[in-house]
Amino acid sequence: MAKLTGVNLKDYGISSTMGFLLDKPLERLPEYFGEWNSLAKEAPKLSSQDKTLREKVQKLPLLDHERLTSYRELRLAHVVLGAIATGYIWQEGDQGVPKVLPRALAVPWCAVSKRLGLQPVICHPALCLANVKIKDPNRPVDLSNLSCLYHVVPGGRQAEWFIIVTAMIEYKFAPAITHIIKAISTAYNDDVKGYQNSMAEIKNVMTILKETFSRMHDELDADVFYNVLRPYLNGWGGNGSSLPEGLIYEGVSEKPQKMIGGSAAQSSTMQLMDAALGVKHDQDIEDFLNKMRSYMPPKHAAFIELISRETSLRQYAQACEDVKTSYNEAVQSLIDFRSYHIQIVTKYIIITSNNEARNRDFESVSNKGTGGSSLVPFLKSIRDATNRALVE
Repeated sequence: MAKLTGVNLKDYGISSTMGFLLDKPLERLPEYFGEWNSLAKEAPKLSSQDKTLREKVQKLPLLDHERLTSYRELRLAHVVLGAIATGYIWQEGDQGVPKVLPRALAVPWCAVSKRLGLQPVICHPALCLANVKIKDPNRPVDLSNLSCLYHVVPGGRQAEWFIIVTAMIEYKFAPAITHIIKAISTAYNDDVKGYQNSMAEIKNVMTILKETFSRMHDELDADVFYNVLRPYLNGWGGNGSSLPEGLIYEGVSEKPQKMIGGSAAQSSTMQLMDAALGVKHDQDIEDFLNKMRSYMPPKHAAFIELISRETSLRQYAQACEDVKTSYNEAVQSLIDFRSYHIQIVTKYIIITSNNEARNRDFESVSNKGTGGSSLVPFLKSIRDATNRALVE
C-alpha cells in the first residue's frame, strides 16, 4: 500500500469537509448546567459594560462535571466555562486582575480540560473550533451562513465576525488535508503528474485562505479589535503579564499556573503546512510552536506529528527536477499568506498600539501577541523560515 493511503482522518478527529472544526457542535449543555449556559451568553456584556460578572460568579454553585458524558458536551463546556472565566479575570482591566479563579469555575474548567487534553484558558479550540455552527446545512457554507454559539469576548457583532472569519479559514483549509496525504503518497510512488496536481491544489487552497483572511476588514474595526476584544484573549504568567506568577485555580492547586493566551499558532492549519512542506524554523520558534500543540486537541497534534514524520515532499522536489516548480509554488503560496498575516497584524495591533486614544486599561498587552510573543519579529521569522524551504 502506498504511504499514508490507509490514514483515516476520523481517527484523528478530523473531517474531510470541516477540517479541524468540530462538525455539528452542541449548542447548549443539558439543563443541569443551565446557569453556565445563561451566564456564558451574558459574560462579555456583564464583564465589559455592567462590571457585575464577578459578583454573579461568586454565587455560582459547584456543579458536577462528571455529568458531562459525550465529547461534544465536554467541548461545549470548555467553551462556556472559558467565556465566563475570561470575563471574570479581565473585568477590571489588567490592573484589577484577581490572582485566584473561584472554585465553582476552576474545578470544572480544569477537569473538563484534562478530560479533553486541552488547557484551561481561552485558546483556539474554544474560541473557534467548537464555537461555530452552520446556520442552514442546505445552503452553501459562506460567512453569511455561519454564526458563533458564544461571543466569548466583548465586541458584539465585531467579536462574532472575528470568530467566524477565523472559522471560515479553517473550513476553507479542509481540502488541503486530503491533498497533503495524496501528495505524500505520490512522492512515495514517484508519480510526477499526481504530485504536481496535488501541489497545485494545495497552492489553490492557500490562495483561497488569503482571500478569506482579507474579509476580516469587512466588519472588524482595528480599534474595536485592539481595545475591546483582544485583551480578553490574553493568558497569564511570565514577564510583562499582569499575573507574572500565573493564576491559582482554586480547589485544583495552590500553585499558580501559567497559560498562554489565544494564538494563531494554536491552529493546526499552518503547523500542518509546515510539517508537510518541510519548513524548519529557528529553534526558539520551533520550541514555541511545539508548545502550542499542547493547546490543540491531542488527536490534531498527533496528526501533525504523523505528517512531519512521513512527509518527503521537499526531498522529492530536491531529487526530481520535474516537480520543483510545483513544490515551490505551493511554498510561495504559504509565504504570501504569511506576508498578508503580517499586514493584518500591523493594521490591527502595531499601528493601533501607537494610537494615543488606545485603551489604557490593558497596558501590559500593548504590542505583544496574546500568545506572549513579540509579534512582528516572530511572524517575520516564521515567514523567513518558509522562504528558506524553497528549492533552488
